[in-house]
Amino acid sequence: MKRAVKADGKNKGEGTNVTNNSKGAVVGTLKGKGGSMVRTLWVWLNIIIWCILTGVPAMLCILFWPFVGLSQCQRMTWRCAVVFFRMVLWSSNCPYTVAGLENLDPKGHYFFASNHESLWDVPLLFSVLPYWLIAVSKASLRMVPIFGWAVAAGGTVFIDRKNPTASKKSMDAAEKSLRERPRSVLVFPEGTRTPDGELQEFKKGVFVLAIQAGYPVVPTAVCGTYEVVVKGKRAIKSRPLHLQIGTPIETTGMTYEDRDKLSLLVLEQVTAMKKAWRANEAKLIEEHKPKTESFFNCFVPTPAADKKFWGRIPPSK
Repeated sequence: MKRAVKADGKNKGEGTNVTNNSKGAVVGTLKGKGGSMVRTLWVWLNIIIWCILTGVPAMLCILFWPFVGLSQCQRMTWRCAVVFFRMVLWSSNCPYTVAGLENLDPKGHYFFASNHESLWDVPLLFSVLPYWLIAVSKASLRMVPIFGWAVAAGGTVFIDRKNPTASKKSMDAAEKSLRERPRSVLVFPEGTRTPDGELQEFKKGVFVLAIQAGYPVVPTAVCGTYEVVVKGKRAIKSRPLHLQIGTPIETTGMTYEDRDKLSLLVLEQVTAMKKAWRANEAKLIEEHKPKTESFFNCFVPTPAADKKFWGRIPPSK
């Protein structure tokens, strides 16, 4: 039976209202501004349009494989994905901040292990992380027209939860692929979205791949996405989001038997980061006044981790 891991003693929905100042910056903290039918329809309209406008080119990139190589094709697909996910945040009017990028090597490759709050986790992570990124996802996703085909073309690792043998083959193929074409990987150790906003137990399987590939694991906390669209609900709400990046955990020298220890180390960091965010969200928003990323900025390539960019909070001195 799954056990929820409390990040702190607060109720998941605690928070005060957020208002917008004259410059469009979000001030205060909120649960999530009312999800109106108009906003929800507007967001889904943009998702459909931009899924076609970015998904079709992403799939067509594979046609250039014989000329530029698979790595370059999949990198182009990733860039299309970043544009799509930024448009999701833009249309839903969700400003964001990110902190902790100074913990990362701009030229490194990592396993980003994140909590899973809602459908808006992936848009936030792909929009913010300045790394060529692929994801580990459930197998059924590749059957989604255009979107699923595009992410498959980009090198997503698909896991069939009902077929352990097929899942193992996918993981073995992923390990070989990562050694041949190093990329960063996004995983959700909880396995599925939280039903109540609280952290769930971390599954250990995804950490085996990190150990086998020898990649550092980066605990990553997505904050605020649960209130944007709650699992099982349709309404989409606007609210400030935050991504907190923890300290990388080296897997060099680890073996299969260390998967439990690694899972616990990651869970401890994610829990602590979520607790700190809940305690300081109002101060964070008041100090940095996040604004929704501009439409044209959605098409700008993400610069390296050590450069200034939209929503990035500089390290404390």
